[in-house]
Formats: sequence, C-alpha cells, structure tokens
Amino acid sequence: MNSEDNNIYAFSIGDAMAGMMLILLMAFLAIFLQMKAIPNQSKEISKLEGELKIAKERNKNEAEKYFSMKKEIFDDLVNEFDKDLKKWNARIDENTLAFILENSNNGFKAGSAEIPIQFTNMLDQFIPRYINVIRKYDEYINEIRIEGHTSSEWGDNLAECVNNNNESCKQSAYIKNMGLSQARAMSVLNHILLMNGIDSNRAWIREKLAANGLSSSHLLCGTEKKICTANVLEQENKEASRRVEFSIRTNAESKIEELLKIDKK
Repeated sequence: MNSEDNNIYAFSIGDAMAGMMLILLMAFLAIFLQMKAIPNQSKEISKLEGELKIAKERNKNEAEKYFSMKKEIFDDLVNEFDKDLKKWNARIDENTLAFILENSNNGFKAGSAEIPIQFTNMLDQFIPRYINVIRKYDEYINEIRIEGHTSSEWGDNLAECVNNNNESCKQSAYIKNMGLSQARAMSVLNHILLMNGIDSNRAWIREKLAANGLSSSHLLCGTEKKICTANVLEQENKEASRRVEFSIRTNAESKIEELLKIDKK
C-alpha cells in the first residue's frame, strides 16, 4: 500500500514549512538591516530573535500536527478496509490518502459511464464505512474528490489515428477520455447521493464530495504504478491507469495561510 506520491496536486507540509521559514528569515533580515536607524538596537534585535523563535516553534507544532493527522487517517483506513482491498482490487496511498479503485475487475466497460452491478455492490459496502472513518477528522477535511482516470488510448477508431499515433490522435483521445472520465465520476457521485442508509450523512456528502474527470492526465507507469513522469522510464500501465480515486483534500493549506499572517500591533 505504500507508494510514491501519485498526486501532483498533493500539498507538502514540509515544503510549505520550509517556505514559511524562508519568509520569516528574510523579514527578520530586512528589519535587522534597518536597525542602524533605531535606538536601543540590542533590545530590538533580542525582541525580534524571540519572536522568530516563537514563530519557528509554532510552525513546527503545526507541521507535526498535520503529519500526525494524515498518519491517523491512513491507519484508520487500513484498519477498516485491509481485508477488502484485494477483492476490490483497491489500494490506499499513504502519502496522498487516496483510496484507489482500479477498473480491471469490477469497473466500467470500455467507453461506458454506466456503473456495472459489481461496482455498485462494492460502492454500497465501501461508502458508508469510508464516511464513518473520514468524518472522525471532519475539522481537517475540506473536500473529498471522486476522480475519474483513464488510460491514454481510446477504444473506438478515431479519424486522426488511422495512419499513426500522432499528436492530433493523442489530443482527440485525451478529449474523448476527458468526457468519459467526468461522466464516470458523476455516475459514482450520483449513485452515492441516491444510496440507502446514508440519510444522516447526506447533507455532509453534498457539502464535501465533488466529481472530477481527469482523462489521461495522471497516467500510471510500470508495475509499481507510479505517476508517469520524465523520470519514470517504464511504459504506461494501462490497466492501472483506468481507475476511480477518492482523494482527500485537507485544510492544511488554509492553516498555513493563517500562520503567514502578520499580527498588526
């Protein structure tokens, strides 16, 4: 279940904290350079040093809190679904907290956005339990995205692809798959909203869940199923690329923005 960060939009607390410290240090340096014109320079510098130390400790505490929160969510998801992952052909990404449902066993038929009965049965088992886990961390959750992903190919013959796999062919397949992936994500969301037994969570679902089609923009490569990049030499794993992900977006970014605010005195 452990994997590299397969979500290029995933928020890095470590990078954010490093950026924040750089901003704080630059601000401290700018003020320090102006001290020549300020009486009682030593006193002012000591004061600034104290404020910088407090800010560093506060940022460290916030970072540790969010790393801990992510680990707790991951552990809870594993504890809840560990026995189901294999039969569902699913996995949980420890870095992004994405719950990934591959299309190969129970998923959509080629070119179709109609949910097969096997997949609806799985969703009926998965969704209530998933919500029960995630709602324990409600204060940290901004959004749950149902993401539809496809491979880079398109099943039907395209006029642009008659002769070879040129750029025009790739673009047409990407656009076709964008519509298909969005329709599939919407089908899953619609099924969830119409499910029985979720009445107490229906308002929360409308507030938190969103459907996003991503076409072939996040292809997976190789047997390790990593996001395809210039650094990944393996070929596209088409079966793994065809998937639905439940991706968690925390409020970490808004918390970081709060930390960057300067109190007006």
